[in-house]
Amino acid sequence: MADVLTHLRELSFGYSILKEGITEFNDSPDVFLNFCKSNIKNCQHLTRSQISSKSEFSDIERDTIYNGLKLGRYIISKNILNSKANVKWLGNENQSGTTYDMEIDNIFFSLKEKSFILHNMGLYQLLNIITDKISYKKGLHIFEQFAPDALEKWFTITRQRTIDKLKIKSFQTEDSQRKNIKLAYSEEKLYLFYNGDEIKIQNFSECSYERFKNETTSKIREKVFSKFINQHLASDIMYLEAKKNCAEKAGKNLVDYLKCNVSQNPSPKSLYNLFRVTNQDYYYAKTTPNDIEVYKIPSQSEFSNNIQITDITYSVPSSQLNLLTTIENTDTKEKLIFRNELRYSHGQLNGTPEAKMYIDQGSLLIAYKSI
Repeated sequence: MADVLTHLRELSFGYSILKEGITEFNDSPDVFLNFCKSNIKNCQHLTRSQISSKSEFSDIERDTIYNGLKLGRYIISKNILNSKANVKWLGNENQSGTTYDMEIDNIFFSLKEKSFILHNMGLYQLLNIITDKISYKKGLHIFEQFAPDALEKWFTITRQRTIDKLKIKSFQTEDSQRKNIKLAYSEEKLYLFYNGDEIKIQNFSECSYERFKNETTSKIREKVFSKFINQHLASDIMYLEAKKNCAEKAGKNLVDYLKCNVSQNPSPKSLYNLFRVTNQDYYYAKTTPNDIEVYKIPSQSEFSNNIQITDITYSVPSSQLNLLTTIENTDTKEKLIFRNELRYSHGQLNGTPEAKMYIDQGSLLIAYKSI
């Protein structure tokens, strides 16, 4: 659903521009798709399933479309565009690292909606920005790197609470695509089933985090083990305490490391990465049913260099680890706090946690111009 809503948010904005700020929308998914394919560049390979799974748009899909239409009307009212003839979708290129979602006659837009995520980044990118070095590579794991002992304890408690619950009753369900899921424990063995695939963990009561990771697959962990955690351990006191202790330990060690390695006066390149500044200016827009926020992002040649990192701390509300980075404009004394949420995105104890960056306090006006 997330990808569908992202596509609809971006494409409905282009649709609105081409339709001169249309206010009503009655298209079916098929009609909308055909319009996009015929009038928006880079949509030729777009499929129906990428914009809706049904013959009519759902309420949430329609709300997303109306937000895109509203943003289009707002941009038109600001006379930002000189022409509307050439609309190009760039959302399908995002995996290659592009900053932009839409291009309209050489004017670029980055679009967001409900959440104010500035970066979908990994921890390695964050550390390279803050330290102003290229020391870390993709795949850096916050807990494995900065709290390995606490992570092992978290897994040990998870393992024991899983055994305790499975001794009472096996975990069995079906996901939304009607794929069989089962988790069972018998004679010291953990059995994980997903859609015909089976993995068996011997001597599970003595299994380490590393062995469990090596003897399972990401898919099995996400669809079976992590799903079990979400449904049966998410409110478990022992599990939550172990998870929180791991987050606290990792947060402290990470901040201690960064405070010894932070660049108080980051290089222009590092600041460009932090604020997503490119070699040309563009517009960063957020729209919801209640509000529209549009900022003009300066080009590298226009960007202020009077930016410093003045503080780095962490917080663990409940059991979620957040890194808080305070940025200050030394000219205006304005401050902005970025919050990087270090969390698993494909189920607990599965894969490499991300470090998505949000605005925690302050305004992007520290570096951007409001439109």
